Amino acid sequence: MNRTQLIGRLGRDPEGGQGPKGVYANFSLATNEYWTDRSSGELVEHTEWHQLVCYDRLGEIALEFLTKGSEVYVEGHVRSTRWTDKDGKEQRASEVRIDELKMLRRAPKADPVVVAAKGMASMEKLMRDAAVGLQGEVTKADLADMMNSIRTNLVGEEQGRARDEATV
Repeated sequence: MNRTQLIGRLGRDPEGGQGPKGVYANFSLATNEYWTDRSSGELVEHTEWHQLVCYDRLGEIALEFLTKGSEVYVEGHVRSTRWTDKDGKEQRASEVRIDELKMLRRAPKADPVVVAAKGMASMEKLMRDAAVGLQGEVTKADLADMMNSIRTNLVGEEQGRARDEATV
């Protein structure tokens, strides 16, 4: 089984656009491990960098909502690629192809109004594309998740959760 789950922070803003197979987004993700060194007793930190790619709707979401420093949870599978560079040397790389993406915390210093405006524009485009048949089925759950992300960016996770609990 080839399944990967990661929680980390973006090392750079997602890059991408429209490719031959549709929308895509590439970005790097830093994950951290901590342990105590047995000989010195000191806390040791190790950062691992992962190259990620997502396609279609997840690619659109990454390009619209994610910025350097954003904390995310991703699930996907590892894919290796090989190619010959311009000097004739064989190169290898691996990337995580994302199947599931959850935004956990926005990047520090990200303007929540700008992030919300981008999110609303993304929702508007999605609904227009669905209305004219350019986008497959859009569920109410998809729209609710997007609205929740926008609200969380505007009022913060704790205030949003308190408001949700008060309305139940």
